Amino acid sequence: MQDSDARIRADVEQALRGSSRVDEKEVRVDVRGSEVTLRGAVDSAVEKRNARQLAEEVPGVKFVRDEIEVKNFRRLPDHQLAESVRISLKRDAFVEDADIEVYASRGQVRLDGTVPTYHMRKAAEDVTWWTEGVIDVENLLLVSDEAFVDVSPGQLMDAA
Repeated sequence: MQDSDARIRADVEQALRGSSRVDEKEVRVDVRGSEVTLRGAVDSAVEKRNARQLAEEVPGVKFVRDEIEVKNFRRLPDHQLAESVRISLKRDAFVEDADIEVYASRGQVRLDGTVPTYHMRKAAEDVTWWTEGVIDVENLLLVSDEAFVDVSPGQLMDAA
């Protein structure tokens, strides 16, 4: 293992240890050529996603291969998974009454449609991640009512 790979591995392991969102004892880290492979078994799809995101944020990492399994994962038929997500979205106080279409394929869920706020967009994604049977979420929701601000932080400071 090259020195840079050893440093990246140590940094990824430190990122996992420093997070309350991942049990670092459940995730093994391998690094070759600045590419990280995560293996192990975690308790939820959310924990799996968090481990991958933490590894991707480490400086020097070129690519993250996620081979983490979710313990006690129960695969649902596509139609049943989509319906479970729809029900979860309708029951959530921050998302109810949103115009969201849900598509499911082999544990992967795509959210499509329009919501009025960025907060609702994020809430819909979070609710979907926590639905049993979900292993990945693609959030394509568009925000309709909030203005998009296309300025740099420096421009905001200049305007003040």
